[in-house]
Formats: sequence, structure tokens, C-alpha cells
Amino acid sequence: MPDHNPPIQSVKSLTIASMSAICLAGVILFTAVLPAEYGIDPTGFGEMAGLTRLSLPSKTGSAVSACAEPAVSAAQPAAPSQWQDTVKIVVPAGEGLEYKFHLAKGATLEYSWSTNGAALYFDFHGEPQGDKTGYFKSYKETTDSQSSGSLSAPFEGSHGWYWENKSNAPVTVVLNTKGAYRILGLM
Repeated sequence: MPDHNPPIQSVKSLTIASMSAICLAGVILFTAVLPAEYGIDPTGFGEMAGLTRLSLPSKTGSAVSACAEPAVSAAQPAAPSQWQDTVKIVVPAGEGLEYKFHLAKGATLEYSWSTNGAALYFDFHGEPQGDKTGYFKSYKETTDSQSSGSLSAPFEGSHGWYWENKSNAPVTVVLNTKGAYRILGLM
């Protein structure tokens, strides 16, 4: 009489299969999900495969202002359903990072960001496109756990935040934005 019991897998083969699945999930996360969903492309594959375009906001009309100086106002933040883009950014313990947008001169960026209560040093600033001197214009520089307002870009270029986490634990920033911009993401 033949034996109809299914083969029993060894612990070694189950461990190898599990580790392979975890590695494959990590590769998919870093090469496809992060570039397509958040515009974060640590490997460069997302840009090459065109996945980072999926994270860009839909094309909307440009809001142009005749204002020559930057206009940063402490506006009431928009309701969550009105935000064009929302991203969660983890600032590692003892480190800093930048998150940027490309804005045309006069384009508007409305924003609201907050942490879970942990204060971060931040510099909200812009850098003119094509400038090789290292010039940048700070719009707001302080330490806080939240900030909101609106910027009318005084020049074309990258605009965004440098956050520095001086604590011993990672801090997550939830950034909500809307306006006429292109997401550049983590720099």
C-alpha cells in the first residue's frame, strides 16, 4: 500500500524560503513601491522605469502672483480631504534630511506638517534653479513640532524643508501640501 502522507519540510528549507520572501519583499519595496507611491527612489530604478512619475501630482493650473518677495503666511491649514499630497517622512535619530518641491516663480505651495509631538529643528527655504554659488533663502527657521502656511515662490527652483532630529529616537513628520509644484522628494 503506497504512503500518501505529504512530504515534511525541514526547518532549514522553511527558513530559506521565509528569508527569500522577506528579501524579495524588500527589493519590491525599494525598487517599485517607494518610487511609485512617495517619489522616494533610493536605487534609481524607479526613475529609470518611469515609476517616479506615478507619484507626481496631477497637472493643475499654475497660480501666479506678481509679488517679488516671498509671501509666507500662517494660514489656517486646509481640511485633510483638500490636501493634494500627503507624505510621511521618518527623520532618523541624530540626523537631518531635506524634502523638496520644484516651484516656478510666483507658484503657490500651501503646507501643514506635524510630528507626534517631538520637536525638530527645521529650516524652510528655497534655492534658485541653476545657482552655483550655494545661495538659499530661508523663509522660516526654528525648532517646533509643527508648522503650516503658504509660500508664493520668489524665484524658480527647489523649495522645502531641512529637518534635524537631535533626539535619540526617530521622528515621523506627516507633511500635507497643495499647490502648483513638482515633488522632488528626499534630497
